[in-house]
Amino acid sequence: MLLIKRITYPLLLLCCCLNSYCQTITGVVINKANKQPVNNALVTLGTAKTYTNTLGMFEIPANNTTDSLRITHFAYNAVVVSAKTTTVLRIEMEPATINLDAVTIHGTRDFKQDSLDNRLAYARQFNYRAPKLTDAFSTDANKQPGELLSINLLTVVDVLTKKSTPEYKFNKILLNDEHAAFVDHKFNRGNVGRITGLKDDTLSTFLVNYRPNYEFAKKATDYDMEVYIRKCFKEFKQDGMNASNPFHDAANKDTARVRLN
Repeated sequence: MLLIKRITYPLLLLCCCLNSYCQTITGVVINKANKQPVNNALVTLGTAKTYTNTLGMFEIPANNTTDSLRITHFAYNAVVVSAKTTTVLRIEMEPATINLDAVTIHGTRDFKQDSLDNRLAYARQFNYRAPKLTDAFSTDANKQPGELLSINLLTVVDVLTKKSTPEYKFNKILLNDEHAAFVDHKFNRGNVGRITGLKDDTLSTFLVNYRPNYEFAKKATDYDMEVYIRKCFKEFKQDGMNASNPFHDAANKDTARVRLN
């Protein structure tokens, strides 16, 4: 009877934990045309409201009485999606047709401030640490020699299913997007265009083919990055301005999505 109680209690607790996964809905909102994140989109679920951050991310409390999640933005057509999900939502918004006179707009984003803002807004998700199998074993210092080893069944289940949880997936999205934004900060149309003189489609081709990975961008100084760009540009010209990048291939292509700033 005691054994049944010991097994039943963890299973009941497991059900409660699994149910808690559904208490919030997380997702990312992107532009359907160019796959860029949509910032400041209004996300509504019943009476709950929130806005997407600079990476298009959002988190909103779940509402058992409302099935539909509504996303609106003045520059896009509204989108309504089902809220009945435990996965990280990927929502695409179609730009609205607006007739305006042609203007030229120059803007500068503060990467460091954007990164700090996102770290503060999603501190819990950034600090998420997946459980390890060693966490399941008891570390009670009062155990006597020969006493049976204690194993936490809930922790074992968490370890085996961690990659399927919204927390794990959202953490990976946040980190990948932060890494991609850091590379964009050092390797973008402005910097590359100034150093190489490339423009338009040729510049876009160069940015895709020679985009460095995050590890290199993190270690490289401004001087190192300029040397890298000039080396790649020399190779680019020798190969007719359409070849792949040997420096980039050797360094392993960044797994984060490519953004042409």
